[in-house]
Amino acid sequence: MKKLLLTAGCLLALATAQAQTRSIRAFKNKYQGSAEVHSINLSGFTMKLAGFCINIEGDDKDAAALKHTLNRVHRAKIYTISNKNGAVIDPMDIADLKNTLTRNDHFDMLMEVRDKESVIEVLNKSENEDELGNVVMLIRDSQDFVIVNVETTLKISDVNKLINQFAYNK
Repeated sequence: MKKLLLTAGCLLALATAQAQTRSIRAFKNKYQGSAEVHSINLSGFTMKLAGFCINIEGDDKDAAALKHTLNRVHRAKIYTISNKNGAVIDPMDIADLKNTLTRNDHFDMLMEVRDKESVIEVLNKSENEDELGNVVMLIRDSQDFVIVNVETTLKISDVNKLINQFAYNK
């Protein structure tokens, strides 16, 4: 009975992760023929390798903080969509994607930053309140749109330490 419940739980977790990926993939596919669309996938091994390559000499706290962060990132996917001929990506499509992520895929809005024509929206989905889990960033300006999807075990305290570390060194 325990194995059956564990298997069902794993399948449910896998299905919700794939549903979120499907939402983003459907958005990407909509612009596939009319815009330049590129995808970059970084696996957990790639992130650990990047963390391994960071050489911490002496008391370099910035490098140590970055290495710790990279070791907690399990996967990153980056999708770039640049419209040909300067056409603007439909803001309603972006709003629909954001609504699908929040309503159907149960993401929470963490923050939104605006500067002139640029907008960055950060959404999060996690099982634990103190962990980031799955983060989606929607980044747009007048001609380009970037989706960054990061699966991580970073805790909010890790992010605060990272921010404080880099803010301290400025």
